[in-house]
Formats: sequence, structure tokens, C-alpha cells
Amino acid sequence: MSRCDRIRELIPWYIAGSLSKEEEREVAEHLTRCEACRDDLVLTTRLRLDVQTVLGELPDPAPRVREEVAKQTLGRRLAQLDVGSFFLGLSLGASLRKHSIPIRGDLNVMGRKIRLFNTGKRGGDR
Repeated sequence: MSRCDRIRELIPWYIAGSLSKEEEREVAEHLTRCEACRDDLVLTTRLRLDVQTVLGELPDPAPRVREEVAKQTLGRRLAQLDVGSFFLGLSLGASLRKHSIPIRGDLNVMGRKIRLFNTGKRGGDR
């Protein structure tokens, strides 16, 4: 992976302010020297602002639509992300429960699941 490829992968998180101090410094230093990555920073920033603007202009769904979606998804898995292999992997998941969306993270080591965190109240979320 080239240096620019790494920086381009970090640009969205740089804009969001969610990088570690070391990564933030790495991106900032690279941007002072690389016009192509600065151009990507500008384009990504514009895209983010455009998406935020469009989403901000959308009307909120009607209360009955919210209620129907909540009724149909309550307790169901909304998202699941698994990265890794049999030997080592990371799993993140989210499901709708009442008026919250608990998120859990598991580390899979040699087929054994180790719960890293669970923002839900119940320990038995799967």
C-alpha cells in the first residue's frame, strides 16, 4: 500500500476528528507535502457537507411509520460486520430494542467468542 493510499483511507476519519493523535499528525504532515491528497481532502469534505445538507433537508418520517418500523424490527439484528478468519476475527452487531440500538463487539479467537463490549442492558444478546 502506498503512502497516499493509507492517507486516503484515513481522510474521512480525519475530517470527522476520530483519529488517534498520532494518525491525525501523520495525515496533517502528509497533507502539507501532497497536493493530490489535499485535493482528496477537499473533495471528501465537500461530499460530506453535501450529504449532510441533503439529509438535513429530508423530512422526518411520520410517527406511524416510525412505530411500524420499530414494531417490525424490534429484537431483530439490524447490522452485522465480521472481519477476520477462523483464527482471529472481530464481530460488531446492532439490533433494535425498544427505543435504543444496543451495539456489541466480539473478538473471535480460534472459534471462541470473547465479548468485548455490549451497550445493551441484557448480557444474552446474540
